[in-house]
Amino acid sequence: MLKTICKNAALTAAVLLSSAASQAVTVNGFANGGFEEGTAFAATNWSPAAMGYTISGYSHTGSRAMRLSSPAVNAAIGQQNSIEDGGLVPLTPGDNPLFSFWITGEQGSTGNVNYALRYLDDLGNILADSGSQGIGNGLSWNSWTQITYDLGVVPVGATTAFLEIVHAIGPIGTGPGGEDWTAGTVIIDDVYLGVEAPSQVPVPAAAWLFGSALLGLVGIKRKKTA
Repeated sequence: MLKTICKNAALTAAVLLSSAASQAVTVNGFANGGFEEGTAFAATNWSPAAMGYTISGYSHTGSRAMRLSSPAVNAAIGQQNSIEDGGLVPLTPGDNPLFSFWITGEQGSTGNVNYALRYLDDLGNILADSGSQGIGNGLSWNSWTQITYDLGVVPVGATTAFLEIVHAIGPIGTGPGGEDWTAGTVIIDDVYLGVEAPSQVPVPAAAWLFGSALLGLVGIKRKKTA
């Protein structure tokens, strides 16, 4: 009888621990953040209404990235609505995702690069807004820089993540291989919005209780045997 109880307790604890482990997943809030999918001129899952960007073969990872380079105000824009464009599931209220992307290039003396991250409800109302976030002039073609932003906890009612990255008023020039290597061009890659669950999902208290009960029963059995 005692052996059966110990066995059942061990199985229950294992199931609970397995359930906790199954929750340890990474949820990405933007689709095709590496720009690997799509045509030679556009990336899948990114808004066709914001075709001011072009595809670059100079990337942080993989073989593709987004290039923003334009002499006009707000003409080079990359956008994604995580549901309408990305086809992803709704955000989870209470989650606190981290937003990040990698960038290289040079803004130029007349150019500037900004991004805005927003959480929207089903009607498109803005429930959380980063506002326009500027990227400093410390960019270089010699290295990639990771930009990160924490918009905070996803509010109740928010379902969609909306991202806009804009390059405004930058001179265009052509460098080796046809790439725009001169001032006024930036390359964006590995766009990410997600929750790293492994460090945030605690083992359920019930699992620890079953584990403690199991150890206690094993101790009783050893005492009786002695």
